[in-house]
Amino acid sequence: MKQFVLAFSLLFFASGSALAQGASLDGEPDYDACLALVERDAAQALDMAQTLRYKQGEAAAGGLHCEALALMQLNRPEEAGQVFFELAERLTRADDAMRAEIYGQSGDAFAIAGKGENAIRAYDRAITRGPEEARYFTGRARVKAIAGNWEGARDDAAEALALDPFEFEPLLIRSAANRTLGYPRASLVDANRAVEMRPRDLDALLERGLVHQALGDGKAARADWLIVRQTAEETGRQAHPAAVAAESYLRK
Repeated sequence: MKQFVLAFSLLFFASGSALAQGASLDGEPDYDACLALVERDAAQALDMAQTLRYKQGEAAAGGLHCEALALMQLNRPEEAGQVFFELAERLTRADDAMRAEIYGQSGDAFAIAGKGENAIRAYDRAITRGPEEARYFTGRARVKAIAGNWEGARDDAAEALALDPFEFEPLLIRSAANRTLGYPRASLVDANRAVEMRPRDLDALLERGLVHQALGDGKAARADWLIVRQTAEETGRQAHPAAVAAESYLRK
């Protein structure tokens, strides 16, 4: 959750906002005081945030952001996504980078909540205002993949990689998309690169095994899944979803 806090705080520092200047002189709740409470007492932070949001100007914006962070800490991501989205809609005088960041946070929160349509709407707005940022395309690709929209996922993953060729997650998404769509040879390029980037990553090894299986190379597939098993055992990650999946494939 720290990335949610950091992005917004840095943007407000950059814009010279009073929200990032410390405690208020009159002792009233402010953004920094609210942030300080989020991880220590999220319920109290939520109360403070809701007080702030009914003020005017920057205080209200800070209250909305702190409210969203507190809701995330309280494991209420759908509500957090709604508040992030409301904040981004309200920041009409902010620059595109700030609004894109908050829309992106909304998309992330909705994705965690399993609200794919809302997540895509938020990522759409983030991309409109920050088309040079790979992570918004990656977020949207992830949601589309979960929904089974593999062509859309592949397109968004490709956009993310065009913007940042060293992004790891879109490699896996594009590999899975091409494999599912019947292009395993294209998948293998991405899967091999992902494993080269992170040789002990369980998801990358699992995906490459699936690509080998799609290519009819059962021996290579099994070799990758055995590495998943070994790596999971060595690092205490036997319950990791990729490790569980690899184990099920090895039993077949």
